[in-house]
Amino acid sequence: MASSSVQYTKSLSIKVCEVEFVALCIGKYNGLPNIPEFSPGQGPEVFKGQVMHSMDFSSMANEDAAKLIKSKRVTVIGSQKSAYDITAECASANGIEQPCTMIQRTAHWLLPHANIWGISLGYLYFNRSSELLVHKPGESFFLGLVAALFSPLIGMLPQHFYDKVEEGSIILKRSQGFRFCKEGLIIDGESKPLETDVVILATGFKGDQKLRNIFKSPIFQNLITPSATSSVPLYRKILHARIPQVVIIGFAEGLSNLYGFEMRCKWLAAF
Repeated sequence: MASSSVQYTKSLSIKVCEVEFVALCIGKYNGLPNIPEFSPGQGPEVFKGQVMHSMDFSSMANEDAAKLIKSKRVTVIGSQKSAYDITAECASANGIEQPCTMIQRTAHWLLPHANIWGISLGYLYFNRSSELLVHKPGESFFLGLVAALFSPLIGMLPQHFYDKVEEGSIILKRSQGFRFCKEGLIIDGESKPLETDVVILATGFKGDQKLRNIFKSPIFQNLITPSATSSVPLYRKILHARIPQVVIIGFAEGLSNLYGFEMRCKWLAAF
């Protein structure tokens, strides 16, 4: 292993290119996973099973992923879309014989995967009115109230998710924290360890840090990352005012992302 690493290092070459303009289309939800930190002796190193981030699970071939979770006690950490999708996939694979446990710090309301009055709920995200569902910088009280009231509509559940909860193939748990042990997880507020074979961390990504790491200059690193108190979504207007040679596509959030990104690309081509 050591000799192959040395050989690779020797063959690695760096090419410097001078450019006048750079477009970064690297996405926000990949590349740099957000891994929870644990005290010594309470992290994955003490666990006898397997721990991975949802990014690694989703990148596996279908047959490898199926083999990993089949007939295994799987625990998913998280409460966003990827956590729901992975939990539903594990429940479909193992049923009530080996139910999948989903540990949530914060419960989120999501739309059911269904139609209402013959209209697909997916159409909510395919028009400009979907932007009323998210908070915006400088919004009025009315727009802020609308976004708060309709926040349950910002995500969609996998099909038959709560049917699987009722049948027992999915177990939902609320907890503000957990730690690893040899058998599995010790969940805050519970006396007995949760025995498990596989833990999948659907804990999100460090998109801001990934973008920051691109720059060598500390000045650009500080400019590229918004402050903790900033209410303006990063690169909502695509072009960074302090770094005009860099444009960002695919980083600003919204409900109709694909359409928004396409409009941004057309604007960039014209610019």
